[in-house]
Amino acid sequence: MAKLTEEEEQLSECYILFELARKVLEKDLMRIDQSPVKLKGPYIHLLERTLYVLSKELYDTKARMKEIGLKVQLNEHDQTFSEYTFFFRGYVLTAKYLNAHLKNQVSKLIIRFFVGHSENERERRVQ
Repeated sequence: MAKLTEEEEQLSECYILFELARKVLEKDLMRIDQSPVKLKGPYIHLLERTLYVLSKELYDTKARMKEIGLKVQLNEHDQTFSEYTFFFRGYVLTAKYLNAHLKNQVSKLIIRFFVGHSENERERRVQ
């Protein structure tokens, strides 16, 4: 049975997490825009900026996946698991991920984008 290389595995994981994070942030952006929060501007700006950076990362990940002939497809998901199929080097691999684990990983990723974005903004203002 064929196995993903370390790079293929890392790209697949990044792709899955970036896609999920993008969906979460897009939904949150719509909800904040419709919410009764008095100062929506800073939240909307943070989410839009994070989505922009995330989209660039996702684009780069997809480009690299295309270069090496790797495709990832969500098959089915329920309350507990999400099943993905990986197409690589003429092989097909199916894997199930625990949704709670994906949620935790996406949460960490979003925090990293928020904190990283804030630190980069501070550095630019200081210079």
